[in-house]
Amino acid sequence: MNRSKVMFSGLVFSVVFGLMYWYRDLLGNKEITIMDQSLINHFDLKLCLTVAVLSMLLIVVLLYSKEVNPDQYRFEYIRSTLSEDELNRIDGLDEEGRRIAYEKRFNEFSYKQILECRNYVNENKPKTSWLLKVGLLSLISAALVIVLSPVYKDYKTAQNEYNEMLRLQEEAYNQIIEDEYITLDGLPTIHVISGNSLKIGDVQKYMDLFVKSQPNFLLSNCRMIHICEPKNFIDIAIADGVDVRDDGLGTTCAYASSDDFSITLQIDVDEDYGQKDAVSHELSHIFDFACGSGYGDYGISDGAQLQSLYQNYPDCVGAYGATDSAEYFAQAGAMYVNDPENLKSVCMDLYNFVNSLYHMY
Repeated sequence: MNRSKVMFSGLVFSVVFGLMYWYRDLLGNKEITIMDQSLINHFDLKLCLTVAVLSMLLIVVLLYSKEVNPDQYRFEYIRSTLSEDELNRIDGLDEEGRRIAYEKRFNEFSYKQILECRNYVNENKPKTSWLLKVGLLSLISAALVIVLSPVYKDYKTAQNEYNEMLRLQEEAYNQIIEDEYITLDGLPTIHVISGNSLKIGDVQKYMDLFVKSQPNFLLSNCRMIHICEPKNFIDIAIADGVDVRDDGLGTTCAYASSDDFSITLQIDVDEDYGQKDAVSHELSHIFDFACGSGYGDYGISDGAQLQSLYQNYPDCVGAYGATDSAEYFAQAGAMYVNDPENLKSVCMDLYNFVNSLYHMY
């Protein structure tokens, strides 16, 4: 074998050994599945070396062929056509001189002689035993199958267990809940409004994304979270007496109630149209109800300091916040929680006021 084939075989050994022996490290920060763990458990030094050596031998046998100087048998045929005097003269030359003499003689050949020369070369050059080669390849392949069979068996077992686990998770995720009260750690009681069918997985995902990320001091004032399907939200809001008119300021997507300190949300996990901001906004309403002076539904937003800010900077938190002081405070609260730097930039006085209440930064 030439040098390049030897180097390639060595490269195969290094790659196979490296991929197996350092498989755990190659995964990096990726979550290790039970299939990965089954491979890691098998990939000890002995197995890695065995598979790497067998892989290298497989490549060696595949690439092996008897190698000879391609001109050796052609020049032998050319010599057979020369007279004794010509042979003696050529034998007295150096290697390069002999090669030139042979090539000159070859160029003088007739078409028939060229064909005869090719036939001579093909008949006399050493041939690789394909039967032996196939036999060796079969033996090495069989050895690889035997060595890796326990690995494959355990991997398939782990894969079946993993698929079953995914099936059970999907089944649990798709469990339908209707008109139920459910409890999730760290959250107020969650009520699925009658007439709505929601997947428990969607509810948990929504709560993880948009509600659990809210500050505890806001969540602690909320006594109930009512949830529904997006398609039913408007009808439910109207039935609760909520103004849902789209007057150019956007359609209502959530609301809070001072009667029972609850918020009502539509569970839509496939779209993010500022739902975390919406939850922060409604919880700020609850904070307003709970921590105000006690006059009417609203407290903080009816106070002199907030009223002064509202009169002096009515548009700083957007058109919806400018509709009244309650929405103004709720918008400011949502901005403070989710985008404090923006609130600072639009109105530092309002930021300082909310910060004196929320104390987050």
